[in-house]
Amino acid sequence: MVTVMAPATSANLGPGFDFLGLALELYNTVHFTPADEWTVTAEGYGAAQLAGRTDLLVCQAIKRVYAETGHPLSGGKVHLENRIPEVGGLGSSASAIVGGLVAANYCLGEPLSKDQLLALATTLEGHPDNVAPALFGGLVGVLPEPLGGGHTVLKIPFPKDLHVVLAVPHLRVATKEARQLLPAKVTMEEAIFNLAHTGVLVGACFSNRPELLRFAMRDKLHQDRRSVLIPGFHHVLEAAYREGAMGVALSGSGPSIIAFCPGERREAVGEGMVAAFAAHNIKARWLPVAVNNEGYRVL
Repeated sequence: MVTVMAPATSANLGPGFDFLGLALELYNTVHFTPADEWTVTAEGYGAAQLAGRTDLLVCQAIKRVYAETGHPLSGGKVHLENRIPEVGGLGSSASAIVGGLVAANYCLGEPLSKDQLLALATTLEGHPDNVAPALFGGLVGVLPEPLGGGHTVLKIPFPKDLHVVLAVPHLRVATKEARQLLPAKVTMEEAIFNLAHTGVLVGACFSNRPELLRFAMRDKLHQDRRSVLIPGFHHVLEAAYREGAMGVALSGSGPSIIAFCPGERREAVGEGMVAAFAAHNIKARWLPVAVNNEGYRVL
């Protein structure tokens, strides 16, 4: 049996739409043993809906590795421990995919490299910005290569003195629904705005200048358009900044919101975001989490 802990991830981070992703110390765990038939059990988030199903992303990922490497697989014993809230925006599907790919690859003696696993993960997920940090850890920018189907992954140093606070509302936003709100075309002004702010965001991280994040994390491509699905979204951001956050953004496609702040402001920022959601009749909780710097773990 192999056990893989695959981290939660937060993508986009303001202007870095479909480019930036951050791995977090919050995990879904996959236990896998090849077997003659499939058995799937689960605990934690979504356990009742997942147990007994062999069409899950984690099972698809396992099957894909065996097929890609030419190894037969009759079935497997899979047990899932899900600790990543599945409300949306924290990469639970990417965690399932990476957990399955890594578990299968490990059982076969690791014939596939991380770059090859990233290509398979992107095929299953549809885009690389959540799966890349789950594989490589830390803050990454990921750029699809025009030829060959590969990706360039840039590791970006996360500001060392910043802490992460998540606001997780009791609200479900489907990634597909959130993406349907985005236009097929954007204006030149919007494109230039996001290019400039993404550059400043990446530069602020490399130069360890977190005071730039409040301005760098502004966005004109996706957050405002998706905010219609999240009551009180802008008030939550304002509350986080008022309580000392240095950068705040929609996490992935939402509804979770991620804030970066000094350690002594974590509770104030978290409680402020929860209170802002409550003012719009949305229950929420906040979680302090660390940045994961190495990606998945094989136990």
